Amino acid sequence: MRVRALAAAALAAVSLVSCLGPLRRGGPEAPRPDALRERLAALGEAPGPPAHLVFVSIAGLEPAHYGASAAVGAPPAPPVTPTVALLAELGVAAELVEPIAPPASYPAHATLVTGRPPREHGIVADQRLGERGVRRERASHASLLRAPAFWQVAAERRLPVAALDWPTTEGAGVEALLPDVVPTRRGEHWAALAAAAATPALATRVREASEDGAALARPGPARDALLVELACDLLRGPRPPTLLLLRLRGPEAALRDAGPASPAARAAFAGADAELGRLLACLDDAGLLGASAVAVAGDRALHAVHTAIRPNALLAQARLVRLDALGGVAEWAAIARSNGGSAFVYARDEARALEARGVLEDVARRSGAFRVVSADEMIRLGADPEAWFGLEALPGFTFSDAAAPPIQLPSPERSANGRLWEDRPATPGFVAFGRGVRRGVRIPRMSQLDVAPTLASLLGLPLERVEGRTLVGLLSAPAPAAPVAAPR
Repeated sequence: MRVRALAAAALAAVSLVSCLGPLRRGGPEAPRPDALRERLAALGEAPGPPAHLVFVSIAGLEPAHYGASAAVGAPPAPPVTPTVALLAELGVAAELVEPIAPPASYPAHATLVTGRPPREHGIVADQRLGERGVRRERASHASLLRAPAFWQVAAERRLPVAALDWPTTEGAGVEALLPDVVPTRRGEHWAALAAAAATPALATRVREASEDGAALARPGPARDALLVELACDLLRGPRPPTLLLLRLRGPEAALRDAGPASPAARAAFAGADAELGRLLACLDDAGLLGASAVAVAGDRALHAVHTAIRPNALLAQARLVRLDALGGVAEWAAIARSNGGSAFVYARDEARALEARGVLEDVARRSGAFRVVSADEMIRLGADPEAWFGLEALPGFTFSDAAAPPIQLPSPERSANGRLWEDRPATPGFVAFGRGVRRGVRIPRMSQLDVAPTLASLLGLPLERVEGRTLVGLLSAPAPAAPVAAPR
């Protein structure tokens, strides 16, 4: 399927470049809340499928941010993200979304488009594991996906698909692509890497934008603004995407540096929300709003931390990890790969795995900072089947991949994702609004696994052998027949 999609997308991309030309700068401003409410409320409920589906992920978005937290007795507060809150009020909104394991960005994004857990789609962590330990490279290339994503199904049907900074799309066979890329070597720059991997019109626009300064070097408001500008230009073009995937990472730095409850984090979420409002204005400006559906998802929830734990330093003391002269990993017989609030432990053989578990269990008991997660629990959670067992940090603690001492140190980051979700008060969020989506529906509980089959059904696309369910109660028209989800 991928080969045919690549060929079709290559031909379509040539047509797109010749018709569209250089992408335009600017676009509508974010609408005033009262004007946006009036415009969206006037649309009315309409049966699907929509002509266009815009699927946006916002880093760290939780139900509490749009006022739909399932917490009992929690006092009402103004929403951090008023645009998302408006979509939630007028459309469908989840109060609790069960995350996958690990609750990290790349595994979550893969689940959001495949409907399968990491053990099946193959994106089991944000960073890859190599002979010399955890690598800086991310799971960016589309060839790493071992399960079909609904964007691949759409491309196979020759529908116009656009993906802007969506994880694990590098090399994807879609018409408009600006993949997620991460500089990993000295001298590399995001704009140059992104332009080299993007489709031609988007590459041109990124090169133009990179001349404005260094603001695009890191994920943040400037990069989010550029991505929304690119999305607006594509929506105004002669062949607007049937499916547009867009990731907004603006809140990440504030969450990392100041913590989830900080004024900086609230301001960052408000900024990402304003970009979403601008995207809705672009849909309206292009005359597409009434025929479109918009879905917004959080990739993971984050928790406040104060202390970092280095399990690999313990494994180095036990001579299961050998360090080089600079304190990095030279080779390993057993190693932990951090997801923030959890870590998965890998070993060359059973004997090394048992030795590593003994070392880590002893420190877990004495420190009270983390617990060992059994292989059975890992299997139940759908986590990486290559890991022998896992670790979960207790509240306030996070894991680091570093292997040099000390074992514990003050965490340089104020928040982390990755804790296994059962005892978590916060979960990722999900809202949807527009053509084919019912009005005023609340979802007390759903899974991230349910997002992909539900959105695929909304578009009328088949997505087979998923583990998630199609939530037909969210759709304003009966969904097409779909395979029954495997029991979870």
